[in-house]
Amino acid sequence: MRQIVALGSFKGAPGVTTLALALAAAWPAGGGARPVVVEADADGGDLAVRFGLPDSAGLLALAAGARHGGTERGAGELDGCAQVVAGSLRVVVAPTGGQQAAPCVTEVAACPSVLRGGGDSAGVVLLDLGRLGGAPSEELARLADRVVLVARGEADALAHVAARPEWLEAFRPELVVMGECRYSEADIAQALRMEQAQIHVLPQDARAAAALVGAAHMTPRRWGRAPLPRAAVALARQLNGADSEPGRGGLCGELAQLGSPAVPPQPPGWPAALPSVQRSEMP
Repeated sequence: MRQIVALGSFKGAPGVTTLALALAAAWPAGGGARPVVVEADADGGDLAVRFGLPDSAGLLALAAGARHGGTERGAGELDGCAQVVAGSLRVVVAPTGGQQAAPCVTEVAACPSVLRGGGDSAGVVLLDLGRLGGAPSEELARLADRVVLVARGEADALAHVAARPEWLEAFRPELVVMGECRYSEADIAQALRMEQAQIHVLPQDARAAAALVGAAHMTPRRWGRAPLPRAAVALARQLNGADSEPGRGGLCGELAQLGSPAVPPQPPGWPAALPSVQRSEMP
């Protein structure tokens, strides 16, 4: 059966789709089946527009297969719904609008066999859940073998992760911080009460991100040396089964407030916009 890795964020657009595509490109070879990126964002997808693809053969068709509910049909349904982009990446695109996408996500969540396949199905499904919110995205996350939360590196973005302890406790997710971040992985881990091995700071790499959506060209040699693909390779290997020892680090500044039992007063000179709330007090 296929492995399922679910990716999503709690706020904004930190690059969930870009990360899903980067992981698909970096996933370790094995089993003869290439990864499939499935747009399962209840608010609608982006890839059909980005790549000029019809969405009728994507999540809409997968949801139609899910409605049949049969294992035999579901086992092969995913491959028939995937389209190839950026040379070799397989994607199942969602309708752009949430009015069509949300019912499709609900149908797929109710019939895991369209994602898992049968006993002879191999490979990995990378579920792009977009912004995590309603029941369908949580149901799909519960189906997944691994859950990856994506956030930007600012304190306010990390505060939204800290505000969802139920996700941190129930799913033991990996946290990927996309782009610029002035905090160390050890600092973030301690602030969020996670293990350092669960934290991954991926560098800002606009050219590689553009190449993933067909907006730029990179030679294989340059791609292999680019920061985002190199970081994605390391993350893909860990998601595929590697274990790491937890790390420890000291906290500083506003990060210390995210996981502390009490909120200290703001030191003089801090920007007023920085959050000064406890985990339990966050909206």
